[in-house]
Amino acid sequence: MRKFRSRLSYANVASSLALFLAVSGGTAFAATTIGSSQIRTHAVTGPKIATNAVTSSKIAPSSITSSDVKNGSLQSSDFASGQLPAGAAGPAGPAGPAGPAGAGSSMNGVVSPGGTLVYGKGVAAVSVGGSGVYVVSFNSNVSQCPVVATVGGYQLGGNTASATNGGTITVQPGGNGSSVASQQVTFITRDLSGVNVALPFHFAVMC
Repeated sequence: MRKFRSRLSYANVASSLALFLAVSGGTAFAATTIGSSQIRTHAVTGPKIATNAVTSSKIAPSSITSSDVKNGSLQSSDFASGQLPAGAAGPAGPAGPAGPAGAGSSMNGVVSPGGTLVYGKGVAAVSVGGSGVYVVSFNSNVSQCPVVATVGGYQLGGNTASATNGGTITVQPGGNGSSVASQQVTFITRDLSGVNVALPFHFAVMC
C-alpha cells in the first residue's frame, strides 16, 4: 500500500493563518487600528449610538444653535435666573387720551396800551374792561396755571410803545364772569402812584 504524505502549500498556510487571526483576536486588532479617517462620512447613524452615550463633554462649545433645538421643548426652568430670552413684542395697543399740557408749555403775549395783542401764542382774544384793565382769553383752561406779567414797552416794526415811566401790574384769574372764565385772566396796570392807567405789558401763562 502506498503511504499518503501530506504536503504544505501556500493555500494551506494562508487559510490556516486567517483562521488563527480570526480565533485569536483579529477583530480586536482591527478595532485598535481603525481611525476616523477609515469611517465613511454619514456611515454612523443614530441607531448605532447607545442611549445617553453622547455627553456634554463630547459636544464642542457653542456648537448647538437654536435650529438644533425642537420648538417648544425648552421651559423656563431650563434657563438660569435672569437668562430667559425676551419674547417677541406684542402688537401696539390703542392710543390713550391726550393728557394735560406739560409744565414746559406756555402761552404768552405782549399787549398794547389800547388792548391789542401785539404778538403771542395760545391767546384767543384781548378785551378792555376799563382804564388799565385787560381781560385776556386763551384757547384752553388756565385756571390752574401760574401766570407772570410785567409792565414793559415793545417795538415791532412801526408799532411801538414805551414804559419808561414805570408802573405795576396785578393778575387776577377769571375775567368777565362768562362761561369761559376758566380760560381767562385779568391784568390790571397802574402807574407808580397806584392809579389805574393803560400801560403796555408782557405776560406768560405756564401750563
